[in-house]
Amino acid sequence: MAMAKHKYAVCEECGSEFLKSSSKMKALCPECSHRIYGYPNCSHVFENGRCIYCHWDGSRSGYIGSTEKAKSHNKNAGI
Repeated sequence: MAMAKHKYAVCEECGSEFLKSSSKMKALCPECSHRIYGYPNCSHVFENGRCIYCHWDGSRSGYIGSTEKAKSHNKNAGI
């Protein structure tokens, strides 16, 4: 059981548990590392509330939520 714990980490940005091997960054899940730094993202497939590939639970931090809203606003405004 202890070995399974070493496979997972908690994202410092959104707080979701994720599979360490699925992210290019040690402290961020694939979603946050993609949204913030442009690293490749996981092709999420959700089952029972978690991605079957990276174990992300769909969480978004306030920062990422605000950047997504800004992108959407800029796109709609033609910026």
